[in-house]
Amino acid sequence: MSPFTPGLLWDHLTTGVIALDGDGVVRAVNNAAERLLGRGRNHLLGVPLAALLPGHPVALDLIHRARNLAMPCRVRSAQINPAPGLLLSVSLTAVPLENGEGEQVGALLQLEEMGALERIEEGQRLHDTLDSLETLAMTVAHEVKNPLAGIRGVAQLLEMEGGSSSVATCTALICTEVDRISRLLDELLGLAEGHSQSDDPVNVHEVLDHVLRLCPPGPARIERDYDPSLPAIRGDRDRLVQLFLNLVRNALDAAGATGTLSLHTRVSTQVRFEQGRRQRHILVEVRDDGPGIAESVRARMFLPFVTSKPKGAGNGLGLAIVQKIVHDHGGMVEVARQGEQTIFRILLPMSRP
Repeated sequence: MSPFTPGLLWDHLTTGVIALDGDGVVRAVNNAAERLLGRGRNHLLGVPLAALLPGHPVALDLIHRARNLAMPCRVRSAQINPAPGLLLSVSLTAVPLENGEGEQVGALLQLEEMGALERIEEGQRLHDTLDSLETLAMTVAHEVKNPLAGIRGVAQLLEMEGGSSSVATCTALICTEVDRISRLLDELLGLAEGHSQSDDPVNVHEVLDHVLRLCPPGPARIERDYDPSLPAIRGDRDRLVQLFLNLVRNALDAAGATGTLSLHTRVSTQVRFEQGRRQRHILVEVRDDGPGIAESVRARMFLPFVTSKPKGAGNGLGLAIVQKIVHDHGGMVEVARQGEQTIFRILLPMSRP
């Protein structure tokens, strides 16, 4: 008898595989799926996938698409939360299952955890995209700011010469708009220009508390869940303040008058490198219970000028700056929707290479 039985091969796959019947109920899993989902086989079999991965319609949508198209479908990067405190970055592949007569009887869902190196490479690709905009951004900003200064000067001279109230109204409007465009250009230059980054000990809790003091008081409830044992990290305090200020302001806007902003910190060892080696990071989560991020924006949200805010309410540079600062500190940024909360997760290494 051959030792290469289907069961042996099934349980030696490093990719997690879940077999589902036509109703989306789990009928078989392999060892890798048990490890990924943090549950034994006896707690997985007979459970609907919708109950196994609550709040994660991407897997269900992927299976539905694969069965409708009668072909494998893949999502390169997704986040699932199969158990409390367990948030995984995975790639998902759905494969329709057919019986001998060619009738569909279910589907296979393959889950492969994204290692830290893949996630870092994904961040590097985005960082390279931002870098490619530097020359353009700096050229445009410098070239536009000079004539803007001239326009503002002429408007001020007209205002000083007096005249009708309509002239005064127009000159005030010109000055206001010139100042607005100048602020936008300053932010664009801040994204593009290289910075000499300091490498000093930084207390993340002091940075977060400082950021909260900078935000105007509002009706949103603020919760802090800090790990008091968190060590200092090495980095640039001012840039870290800018990083968390952008995230906290966005979260407060999303939370609105009746929502909650939550800040959580802890030490994380979930960042896995090759051969199972893990690196310790400080994890900061900025959570809000607002309406979430539109799917049309999610895939491009860290690129410049991409925003889900109404016209005039934001310029779309905040998350691009967040991505750049995190990358410059050797860290990673992730975003997930968990239940009713949108979570931005910032991982900063406790030791710099």
